[in-house]
Amino acid sequence: MVLVMIHELGHYFAAKKCGMRVERFSIFFGKPIVKWQRGETEWRLGWLPLGGYVKISGMTREENLPADVVPRAYYAAPFWKRFVTIFAGPAVNIVLAFFVFAAYFWIGPEIYRPVNQVASVSEKSPAKKIGLAVGDRLVSVNGVKVVDDKILPAQKELQKHANGTVTVVFDRAGVTRTERAKLASVDAGEGRRVGQLGFQFVQVSTGRRQSSGFGGSFVDAFSYSKYWGELQLKGFGQLFTSQAARDQTSSIVGIGAAYDIVSEDGWLSVVRFFGLISLVLGVFNLIPILPLDGGHILFAAIEKVRGKHLSRVAYERSAIVGLVILGLLFAQGLTNDIGRLTGAGFRP
Repeated sequence: MVLVMIHELGHYFAAKKCGMRVERFSIFFGKPIVKWQRGETEWRLGWLPLGGYVKISGMTREENLPADVVPRAYYAAPFWKRFVTIFAGPAVNIVLAFFVFAAYFWIGPEIYRPVNQVASVSEKSPAKKIGLAVGDRLVSVNGVKVVDDKILPAQKELQKHANGTVTVVFDRAGVTRTERAKLASVDAGEGRRVGQLGFQFVQVSTGRRQSSGFGGSFVDAFSYSKYWGELQLKGFGQLFTSQAARDQTSSIVGIGAAYDIVSEDGWLSVVRFFGLISLVLGVFNLIPILPLDGGHILFAAIEKVRGKHLSRVAYERSAIVGLVILGLLFAQGLTNDIGRLTGAGFRP
């Protein structure tokens, strides 16, 4: 709710600064639970927690506006003012995320070291198939022993056998088991593929932090924001071509569950999670489909090139298509979250 309010406040203040009339400021959709009037703007809180909006006079084409309001209508403003007003919402979220990440890297995340104990096992993974479970201890891989926290040699041995079969020895409550596992093959970048068993070691805090320093924190925050922003845009494109990408989508239910998991790792992890959600909200709203902000920016640019306004029908039909896409995306995410609730659970 806080991030939605910040997003909409970006629109509100930009519109006011550009001389536009803001009729309504709403957090969430649907009929208002509460509302009040302040100046020319009605402020409200809706009952449906799926976002929010700012209603600017003239956003809908062919509106019947009072003569004194027409000069302050959205459609009467030059392109740069419309761009600034719409872009301000996502920009506030992205900038907020950047400074949150900068604070995160300046304080410095805790330094962890892996220990020889299984923390989690991925569903349908080779590790799951051979019976590896949480709490087990890895003894060796193809004869390469794992001693205390010296796990790198065994990891390298696994990586050497993409799509290959290895001998895995592990201990469960003092009982040693030996299994043969056919490893998965995963992309490690630069055309290189590595073997993967599909489990995670327990991570133990060393009691130290890895700070990037004041200046370095901004550099790291930029790189971190760029990485996750590009990853999100790429993921959205893959939704239309990849079932695996669709299976990874989530709804507000999943976000809440992920927060519960992240909060167990301490307040600094919560800070980073807050920044990630702010970044996701900002980048997602820049996708060029109506009714998202990116769609309004696209239509404003088209009108600039054409030299005249698009019709109300063009806006309405495009908005319907966009709402269908967003509805399908929400339904897919909610379905995935229900499956996680009844299946393997959530992972942040």
